Amino acid sequence: MKPLVFSLSRIENLMQKVSFDPQRMEGEIITNTSMVNLDMLEPTLRIFRDVMVSGLAVSPYLKVEALGNRAKIMSACSITISGVLLKAGVPVRPKGGGVIEVIDREPVRFTDMLMYWATTIDPIDVLISQELTSVLEMMQTGSGRILGNLQEAPMLAKEWIEERLEVLAEAGFAGVLDLGDPNMNVLGVSVERDHVGISLVGGTNIVAAAMSRGIGIETESISSLTDIREMTHIEDLV
Repeated sequence: MKPLVFSLSRIENLMQKVSFDPQRMEGEIITNTSMVNLDMLEPTLRIFRDVMVSGLAVSPYLKVEALGNRAKIMSACSITISGVLLKAGVPVRPKGGGVIEVIDREPVRFTDMLMYWATTIDPIDVLISQELTSVLEMMQTGSGRILGNLQEAPMLAKEWIEERLEVLAEAGFAGVLDLGDPNMNVLGVSVERDHVGISLVGGTNIVAAAMSRGIGIETESISSLTDIREMTHIEDLV
């Protein structure tokens, strides 16, 4: 009988394998895998680009492969950011994934959250299947519901976290919604004592947006590792 592997254990194993160097733009990042019919690839990529330009994705880089009459799309997962922080010496720990309410382009609170330690299925995959998001509405009006996750790190590492996040942003890896103060809630969710919370935008917001447009797309979050040198900027694909 195959043993149960909780989502947190799988995520932490992948974080240890992240080798991405944002300054040299080389190494492996954690990616989500999506499958779409080949004839729907172009409209799918256009939606992905719109979401990326709106700042609701982790990175503008994708790897696209044709597999028969289907296309396999590898996109950046926000846990990559956690992996880079971990390799920089920050003992960051994933807490959970959920749906974030945004009002007037400001993230307000998590309305739904599943803790990584409590499930064998990635929370984001569950939440996408429940159609709880309104990514396109948020892009158009400034208010809606998007996917995101929460990480924790010791409060003494906050300054170092800020420095590494700036380096990542310069490399095109953004998506930080909120870096909390020590011992303070982040978007309505408590963090461990003497820790800070880091709320990250969900890498699968691009998928949720495509699904809301009626595109048949299958996705698996936090699925694998991909070399950044094998990925292409969205503007070179659309």
